[in-house]
Amino acid sequence: MARPAVIAGNHKYSGTDAHRTLLSMGSLWQHHLHDVKRDPHCVKSVGEELAQQLESLINERNPETQIDEKLKALGESAAAKIDEIDPEVLSKWLINLWPTFAKIHKSDAQNLSTQSIGKVVGIQISANSVPKTSISHGVVNYEGLDGDRQMARTHHGRPWQALCIWSDEVINQHASAGHPIARGSAGENITISQIDWSKVRPGATLEFGSVRAQITGYAIPCKKNARWFSDGDYQRLSHELGAVSRVYCLVTQPGSVSVGDTAICR
Repeated sequence: MARPAVIAGNHKYSGTDAHRTLLSMGSLWQHHLHDVKRDPHCVKSVGEELAQQLESLINERNPETQIDEKLKALGESAAAKIDEIDPEVLSKWLINLWPTFAKIHKSDAQNLSTQSIGKVVGIQISANSVPKTSISHGVVNYEGLDGDRQMARTHHGRPWQALCIWSDEVINQHASAGHPIARGSAGENITISQIDWSKVRPGATLEFGSVRAQITGYAIPCKKNARWFSDGDYQRLSHELGAVSRVYCLVTQPGSVSVGDTAICR
């Protein structure tokens, strides 16, 4: 029997969404710390806060001292016990999760919150496949871009994956190297140009048109993206290679977006 949906503020999580969010706690933490010098005091404080939230969720203490291992273990334990968790308690946890993660970025030791400004150059939608079809104007709600949906929902479609955003410069770099890739090929539904992509990282905020969204994590490349590279090496999309990754976003303010709109990362 399918797990019931969980309403977390303005966002609706299916039972699978909530379960896989818990399973992702370890990787989400790593994404927020990846390749950047963070304020160690803030990192420790936020890590402890996230751990306490998970411990309260399942009334369980974890003795692990390494915060990444602790969050991973607590998330997996909570996922295993999800059917025993009060839906209201789970809803509150999901609501608090993303503002807690955002605290790391707001106290960034390298001042990466300094804004970078660019523009929207592509909006792409598809009912179930890639490459996506380009449109000039779109409506964004809390579920994502209207008319856009992923066919495979196991690893996609969480509220914190409502938007997938990528750099036009990175796409052009791959295309210039002879790879058969274009806007929308790798599944992104918003393409942005002229923003310093090193600033586009988990915890930051993106604004475009009348939409506001929080970056929640990097999109992990999968083998379905191999066709966009002449040698099949889809790992070129990985955040492990630098500021080249697509990013996922949670919509915090719905609205509309058009090609040519200003985009701001802060």
